[in-house]
Amino acid sequence: MARFAGIILLLTMIFSPADAGTLRVISLYPGHSDNIAAMGGGEILVALSENDDVDLLPELPRVPLRSGAERILALRPDVVITRPFAERASPNLYDVLRRSGVKVVSIDPPSWDDFPEYLRKLAETLNLDAEGAIFRLNSIRDEISRKAETSNRPRVFLEATSRELHTCSPDSWAARLIELSGGVNIAGDAVPLRNGSAIASWGVERVIKNAESLDIYIIQTGAMNTSTTESFRAREWAGALRNVKVCEIPERYISRPSLLGLERGGRELLRIFSGEESENAR
Repeated sequence: MARFAGIILLLTMIFSPADAGTLRVISLYPGHSDNIAAMGGGEILVALSENDDVDLLPELPRVPLRSGAERILALRPDVVITRPFAERASPNLYDVLRRSGVKVVSIDPPSWDDFPEYLRKLAETLNLDAEGAIFRLNSIRDEISRKAETSNRPRVFLEATSRELHTCSPDSWAARLIELSGGVNIAGDAVPLRNGSAIASWGVERVIKNAESLDIYIIQTGAMNTSTTESFRAREWAGALRNVKVCEIPERYISRPSLLGLERGGRELLRIFSGEESENAR
């Protein structure tokens, strides 16, 4: 019996992977990737999407969103985490992954108020520390709020996209972060493009109408908006805002619902609102 048990133990050591207790996770949405990393889950990630930030776990491979299931399966994931929008865009991909035994977790990006519950769901799914993540969330928000108390509460407009000059919806992540950081959003009554949208209509005329009382014009830069302070100066109506401070802030800092974005975005807004010059301010 002892000899037989020894053989079984040897076979188990040969054929069982050393990291059998560690999840292998692929994140196909940058917001999820940010939060997993911030929650101490960097070691369970084996790949990220091609849209993830280049400075986040740069040693990991990037997976094109339109790649076939074979490329993802070759990385031997236990879990692929995505969002419903992406799953609806590529239903066949996720069907193949599920049939191959991969657990597909599809979670919507959270709203400002739902962020704690989102962190709990993400943590429970991936065996991470939910309470530690929520403690960090509250600590970051408290620190931003405390530092914002010394701000002069500047009047701010955020350009979400230059096309038709859209801004952020009043209850969006960006609008709530601006408010937390001490800014007053002049587009507080903007109407979302559709129910639940983070983008709202505004227009050039309304910006010019508020030019006299506007202190800061923020250009959100990223996939949604390629505008810069330089291109802003070339606009025919830019002269109407000659007394307004114009600056850029990355989309991932101000509009991405993540612990990393909250920390970096809050820090950047506090600096801008305090009057410190930015590398991207004029």
